[in-house]
Amino acid sequence: MFESFDLWMWGIIAIDLAVAVFAIMALRYGAGLLFGVDSTKELAEKDNLAFGLTLAGGTISIAIILAAASSGDAKASWLDELGTVSAYVLMGGVLLKIGTVINDLVVFHRFSVRLSITQKNVAAGTVQAANFIALGLLIKGAIDWVDGPLTQALISVAIVFFLAQIVVIGVTRLRSYIYARRHDGARLQDALSNGNTALAVRYAGHLLGTALSASAAGGMVQYLIGFHINAYVSWIAWAIVLAAILSLLSIMAQRIILLGIDVIREVDEEKNIGVAAIEAAIFVGFGLIIQAVVG
Repeated sequence: MFESFDLWMWGIIAIDLAVAVFAIMALRYGAGLLFGVDSTKELAEKDNLAFGLTLAGGTISIAIILAAASSGDAKASWLDELGTVSAYVLMGGVLLKIGTVINDLVVFHRFSVRLSITQKNVAAGTVQAANFIALGLLIKGAIDWVDGPLTQALISVAIVFFLAQIVVIGVTRLRSYIYARRHDGARLQDALSNGNTALAVRYAGHLLGTALSASAAGGMVQYLIGFHINAYVSWIAWAIVLAAILSLLSIMAQRIILLGIDVIREVDEEKNIGVAAIEAAIFVGFGLIIQAVVG
């Protein structure tokens, strides 16, 4: 296999890896811009696990976006490859920053996730890390779906990113509704603000499973060059349908797999992370299956 790789192909690989290294380094040292804090202080002085989880989630997200940007056919020249991959990475970083704002002001509007992370709230860090990875998966799904000139492709990815926020908000509101029904109107966001990491793990699994499912929506919709509104409407419609299927299958499976275990008491009240991790794994597992079948 290696003999079939000529100098041009090795150059393409070197460019993609170089951009990857630079992007991950930039995330580490530019964390202040992305997260609004001093990363060195949070990691080395405050030993802030919540921030560490957040940065880890951001790193994985950037890697997912890079993987999508680097996949597919290589460009005609090294310069074209460098420009394309760099453009997607730059856009990915901007979208992740926008995602943190949306997560803080819209998705979790009753408490500040960013502020909670600086206060070492591991539940908040888990939620933010999951949000980053979910956004990375959704952006990857968009990159895999779009085609055509780079400028149009970038705009299309941005459109899908903002449409995908409907799915993210929907998952949050669904989990909030379930929690309120189980606890006489109590708020999920209050429990997360108070540091219930088990709830955060369950939510993270549901969000990641949903992102995996929704990112496969492109497999059900043909991308049309030229900004056809019906293509984007079809994409978000299928994303919502696949997210709903995921929730239904996962909740049914949980009742069988966790038969005899009071998940409300274990996760919601006793903060049992082990049980929450099983619930999260079920969501992610079905998300992977749906993506494999549909994507």
